[in-house]
Amino acid sequence: MNHAPFSFEVPGARVCVLMVHGFLDSPHYFDALLSHIPADWSFYSLLLDGHGQTLHELQHSNRAKWEAQVEQALARACELYERVVIIAHSMGCLLTANAAVRCGLEHKISSMLFLGAALYPKCEPPIVHTAWRLISCQDPQYDDRRTVAARTCCSVDVQHIRARDILASIPRLADVCALARYTRKRIGSYDLPMIALQSYKDEMVGRRSIKPFEKNPHAKCEFLPGSCHFYYTPEDTERICCVFEGVVADVCKNLQKVYAAH
Repeated sequence: MNHAPFSFEVPGARVCVLMVHGFLDSPHYFDALLSHIPADWSFYSLLLDGHGQTLHELQHSNRAKWEAQVEQALARACELYERVVIIAHSMGCLLTANAAVRCGLEHKISSMLFLGAALYPKCEPPIVHTAWRLISCQDPQYDDRRTVAARTCCSVDVQHIRARDILASIPRLADVCALARYTRKRIGSYDLPMIALQSYKDEMVGRRSIKPFEKNPHAKCEFLPGSCHFYYTPEDTERICCVFEGVVADVCKNLQKVYAAH
């Protein structure tokens, strides 16, 4: 799969959807939602710095570069469009929430749909099994559903990597953990319209990641009962799409009110 960033700009559009993937993920993580974006909205799906290539490029990236990239993309979207809707996954949820507050753009955000916000990262045995299958180039025809999803979503080429490559990537994992600690202390007070859909069987994000959202009066949150970090059941995928359709309906309704007022 081509993991390049992609966009669709509509002349005269009033709304933009900005999509930000997580650590090791791909801009195509959100493909299931693309058909639900209205035809008169623009959208952008970022590729975070260091992703889409090899582990070597990722090693030369860092948290500061990711934060600057997301802040720049969000600022541009808010400059060009009246309203911005954000869809993010895992680490992307943390980057976008912090960027909106840091740049003072809360008033431009209509909704933030978060999938598996990584406020409490973890590592359970199933993801170790999946990582081993990817790294050791196991035959894809024997992959389980988790591994198929991870193989599709992972934008970093991890095949044939060596032990020293893994060790050299530890600082990037530390970046993710530091970002999680920073964000979970603050996100409960963010004045942002957030919807957090957390996978109940997530192997990389702890269930307690939902707790900070529960403390925020501007946030809604729920568990997706059958899904993991990369794999979503058909029922949970339908639920995500349903929630996003609700976001679209609310944004359109609010825009109509603005039109009527003028």
